[in-house]
Amino acid sequence: MPTLLVIPARHASTRFPGKALARLVGADGQAKTLVQRSWEAAMQVSGVDRVVIATDDGRIRETAEGFGAEVVMTSPACANGTERCAEAHDALDQRFDIVVNLQGDAPLTPPWFVEELVAALKAHPTAEVATPVLR
Repeated sequence: MPTLLVIPARHASTRFPGKALARLVGADGQAKTLVQRSWEAAMQVSGVDRVVIATDDGRIRETAEGFGAEVVMTSPACANGTERCAEAHDALDQRFDIVVNLQGDAPLTPPWFVEELVAALKAHPTAEVATPVLR
């Protein structure tokens, strides 16, 4: 089952404008943008066929392409990250059976967590939506 991981990222955040481009210092002492750290975490997830960043902002696009990410430009009319993920999927030249919405402000999501979510969806092909929850 082809699997797509989409990281929705927008610059016009209501509570923290520009959050996706905010720099976060990691354990290695390097400062990287939040969207880059999220993308790097997503790239560690096994069993995913493609990882894209979906945005409506040229600054995010330029930054993401600068660190090697594939970017899909979406409409500013998207009401939320889920709509942005759906629009990005529809814009791609490939269809996917599973689409994972990995929030752009969640770089600490462990790869195994996403891998288990994808495995559960593959094991239950009639499921249309899954929401990961840690206990």
